[in-house]
Amino acid sequence: SYDLGRHSLGMEKGRLGVRTGKWKMPFTMARYLSGREFEFTDRSMASTFFDVNRSLAWGLYGQSDRFLRKLNWEVAIFNGLVTGGAETGSSGSLDDNFACSGRIFCYPVGEWGNGQLADLDWHPTLATRVGTGFAHSTIESFGSTEFSRIRVVDSGARLSDLLPGATKYTVNLWSVDASMKYRGWSLTLEYYFRMIDSFQGMSQPDLYDHGHWLQIGMFVVPKKLQLVARWSRVAGDSGTLGVLDQSSDEVAGGFVWYIRDQHAKFTVDVTSLNGTPISSSALGIDPGDNGVLYRSQVQFAF
Repeated sequence: SYDLGRHSLGMEKGRLGVRTGKWKMPFTMARYLSGREFEFTDRSMASTFFDVNRSLAWGLYGQSDRFLRKLNWEVAIFNGLVTGGAETGSSGSLDDNFACSGRIFCYPVGEWGNGQLADLDWHPTLATRVGTGFAHSTIESFGSTEFSRIRVVDSGARLSDLLPGATKYTVNLWSVDASMKYRGWSLTLEYYFRMIDSFQGMSQPDLYDHGHWLQIGMFVVPKKLQLVARWSRVAGDSGTLGVLDQSSDEVAGGFVWYIRDQHAKFTVDVTSLNGTPISSSALGIDPGDNGVLYRSQVQFAF
């Protein structure tokens, strides 16, 4: 990252910067958060399903105070959705289409403080954060790594396996989020929308999926013991190729003991899954899973 505005254009710090390398693509608030800032052991089912993850990219970021509240923004152009660090052309597994994404957010009311969701600062007055993001990519079948990444509701099957004749399609994603903190309470909602269209190689109507995660936390011992609950849902018609809607749900609860704020903490959560449309070894979840997932985590941050 390089603060272009400050070092070359005489602007204040953080007004305009450039970034290149591999990092989290700007799109969702869930991915924007650091792992040390979670209230649960990991991200939700919905945020994983609609994620664009990390990639190799070029981007711009900055702040603007031309509006009622200072806006933070970032845009990037990168290899493709959920490609990780795969290099274009190195193995022939990516197509030659770029992807793009962006995110803006601001703090309408109060002083948010640290980035985490939990109200460790015990805000005496309401603090809020709102944001929105977009992502877009065209995906072609000769890029097998990208073409096989998109999954459907509610089985978690790969879209490419359901469209044997398709050679190309377009993915558009949009997210909106809102968070608040007040006197030990925290509340977060993020909603996602995904449209897959412009199919080539076969006749296929547009596919539409949407989902959200709603999370609440409450400190029963100020700055030490927090109770948490979460509901995550993914719904849409991608799994039936537009015939009918299906859905998957995740309901979770647990507690967090902050031994030393976010530097050392112990988390226990229990999650009920009703069909999962994701595959994540990190979360211990496979496509189509039903049942209860128990997790505990000791976390240290330096």
